[in-house]
Amino acid sequence: MPIRRTTAFVSILLPTIAMTLRAQELPFLTDTQIGYLAGEISGDASYEHIRFMTQFHRPRGGSPGLMKVAEYCEAKAREYELEEVKLIRQKSETVPWHAKSASLWMVEPEVRMLADIRQTPIRLADFSRSADVTAEVIDVGAGLAETDYQGKDVRNRIVLAHGTAGAVMEQAVWKRGALGVLYFPDPAGFDYPLNSLNYPDQIKWVTLPAESEDRKPPTFAFVLSHRQGRVLRAQLASSTKPLKVHARVEAEYGGEPWQVMVEAFIKGAEIRDQDVVLTAHMQEEKFSANDDGSGCANTLEIARSLAKLIHDGKLPRPRRNLRFWWVTEISSERQYFADHPEEGKKILADINQDMVGANQGQDVLRVQNITRVPFSRSHFLTALAERVIRYVVEGNTAQLASSQAGGSNTFPKPIYSALGTRHRYNAAVIPFHNSTDHMTFNEAPIGAPAITFTNWPDNYIHSSDDDLWNIDRTQLQRNAFAAAVIAFVIADASDKSVPRLATETYNAALTHLSVDASAANTLIQSAEDARLATAYRLARSQIHQGILRERRALETVAAAGTREGTGLVGQLLDSLGRIESTMLSELDRFAAALRGRNPGAAAVALSEKEQEMAKKTPRLTAGPAEFLKRRNKVDSVDGLHNLMAFEVANFVDGKRSALEIYEAVQAEALHGGELYYGTVSPEKVDAFLRNLEKAGLIKY
Repeated sequence: MPIRRTTAFVSILLPTIAMTLRAQELPFLTDTQIGYLAGEISGDASYEHIRFMTQFHRPRGGSPGLMKVAEYCEAKAREYELEEVKLIRQKSETVPWHAKSASLWMVEPEVRMLADIRQTPIRLADFSRSADVTAEVIDVGAGLAETDYQGKDVRNRIVLAHGTAGAVMEQAVWKRGALGVLYFPDPAGFDYPLNSLNYPDQIKWVTLPAESEDRKPPTFAFVLSHRQGRVLRAQLASSTKPLKVHARVEAEYGGEPWQVMVEAFIKGAEIRDQDVVLTAHMQEEKFSANDDGSGCANTLEIARSLAKLIHDGKLPRPRRNLRFWWVTEISSERQYFADHPEEGKKILADINQDMVGANQGQDVLRVQNITRVPFSRSHFLTALAERVIRYVVEGNTAQLASSQAGGSNTFPKPIYSALGTRHRYNAAVIPFHNSTDHMTFNEAPIGAPAITFTNWPDNYIHSSDDDLWNIDRTQLQRNAFAAAVIAFVIADASDKSVPRLATETYNAALTHLSVDASAANTLIQSAEDARLATAYRLARSQIHQGILRERRALETVAAAGTREGTGLVGQLLDSLGRIESTMLSELDRFAAALRGRNPGAAAVALSEKEQEMAKKTPRLTAGPAEFLKRRNKVDSVDGLHNLMAFEVANFVDGKRSALEIYEAVQAEALHGGELYYGTVSPEKVDAFLRNLEKAGLIKY
């Protein structure tokens, strides 16, 4: 039968047209306020902060360079007259290590300098120990497998290898008595990013295990470029004479482990327990200009600019606190919340910046990604971020139609730094990922919505190429502007802004729900006949979970105001209820037209596993301190994406059954797509919940 034309679902999507047409505006601030923010925030000033930070190698574990950067951030926060500025020294699990000197010379058959940490500290792998040896070099290929060592005696020799340095240390040094490792990137590596063939002179940042499983210390590993490694391999293969090197390392290892974070505030005018946090991390390798010198620098510049504009009366003091954190990545926040569990309850949202200065002209594949919040933390933060990023992208992209309509031949609303590029702003809002500081807010048991600005892919991360020449001041300025607007709008949200935020969140919901409708239709279209009824139930669940997600986002808008200012939110929530009915009816019509029958006519019984899960309701039984100790003891589940496992834990609230948690995570995986989040099944979710229970983090 032909598909009957309907207008119901089309009509609910019409507001998205208006949303697109208004994308060149920012209704949350006045044009004057936008002008002051865009003009005061300086990518050139951010760049100068990075210039200082790139002087220091700053790994975890109490390195002198890390403390110097922390003291710099503290000093700048005080200079900018931020409030309650503190440098917080924290406990850590990483033992301090510091290399005072290290050099590698070829001494036979010729004298040649190969590496010295005066060139860059990452010439020496972190956690290398002191040594002063002269020995023959032997090529062991990757150095990872038994076959790499067949017919080769590496005892009292130094191995040349392109396998993972820590694994080579285990195989060559701890197992076979080699003296040390000369590491270079895999010559057959074609994986993007970090393709060593395309970057032959790049030096990668390498870290050795602090000790073996049986408590043996590592010796040392020098890091060579791909070109150097290839030349040495060729020389070893062609020469009849031994190749000898002199390796000298003076390194300190031991002492009390510590890490550090810096905290500062712009105090709100009214509310002191709904803080909006801006985060960036200080620790990394030298130079680490983009990852994450850029985020630390931008956070300083945002703090300075907002404090000045508020002081000068150009912006009102926001209702809520703005809190600024410069941290040791991920571990600082977890330790802070473990030490101060009450503080987690004061966090309203987090905006993280990690890699926000990438010169996109250096690599056309670079994209400034901005994540949405995970579905477990659904919040108007996502809709706000989408709108702000769309504004900056469209204002900093040249389109033929715009110029033909009498607009600018370049960018309609450009944001440039004085000394930066004039590149377009290549940015995208994407489904959530982890791997940086915002995850510590999203994760159980904190549960505050958080997003990150993170450039990816990147061929320069964790290498000698992540230096100042790779930084674009204009990119810094655009990202700082966007992050500042998002943070300020949330911090100042009130009854007055509820209608604008509610409208934006509702409009965004319509776009998001269209993805759920597409996923639901695809389930029906692709199901085998024997699985059609099951696919139909999943399709209906996809729509229902999408509605629940968008309802939660709208409800957070209501929470930003008072009861008097939230009437519109109630009406929009009612509208979402009607939209769900329409979407489900349209799904039935689509299924009947496509498959010749309505799958809903056949009742779908829950599987035995689903029936079991429907009877169980997990609840969190651990706080931040317990999660800090036990999180790494939770076993993974084969085939369950780590991000979906993350969401399984996040959806545990003492109200949802295990089955409802599965349905929520399944819908999120389908919304993001299999290539992004993999596949989810009741069995996988149940298994991970059992692992959480085994680790003492949840109970039924």
